[in-house]
Amino acid sequence: MQNLVSAEELADALNKLPLNNPMWGEGGFRVGGRWLEIDPDLSDQLAAAMLKCDLETARRRNDAEARWFVAGGVAVVYVNGKGWRPVKNKTWLRRAPQD
Repeated sequence: MQNLVSAEELADALNKLPLNNPMWGEGGFRVGGRWLEIDPDLSDQLAAAMLKCDLETARRRNDAEARWFVAGGVAVVYVNGKGWRPVKNKTWLRRAPQD
């Protein structure tokens, strides 16, 4: 399946979105005219793989920090001082620790 947008496009859109924009609380983002719904389960799996921790710990961290998003089939991560960055490959799906 081809993604509607690339991870780079999602990261660019998030970096341009003001923090006071209500879209941050809507469970998804509009990118290139398309609405991308955040997948909370995959977002937590991404967090678990990046943090190298169990899924429950990753879920708590992601709820508190919201640094790991999967939306529209693409993944991005927030990096301090650099903003949102694309996750370029999907190997994290195979590495994600389970509960």
